[in-house]
Amino acid sequence: MPSLKDKYAVVGVGCTPQGRVPGRTSLSFHLEASANAIKDAGLAKEDIDGFICYRHFPAASNEDNLTPNLIAQHLGISPVYMSQDAN
Repeated sequence: MPSLKDKYAVVGVGCTPQGRVPGRTSLSFHLEASANAIKDAGLAKEDIDGFICYRHFPAASNEDNLTPNLIAQHLGISPVYMSQDAN
């Protein structure tokens, strides 16, 4: 079987509470989901070289705009590839 190295992504899934959760920010949900996905994939944050966020959701009036760059910065990762996508 040929090597899959450098040809496929290792993907993890991270879930967070849903609905109105008092005391939580949009950023806190993104960070929790991302950290859970990294853990689910069995990776360390140093292993992350690409970061794709689902579509852009408007920030609450008292929050910064959530971009992949902002989330990556708060996670302490420096991916080579970043994107925002939606199906």
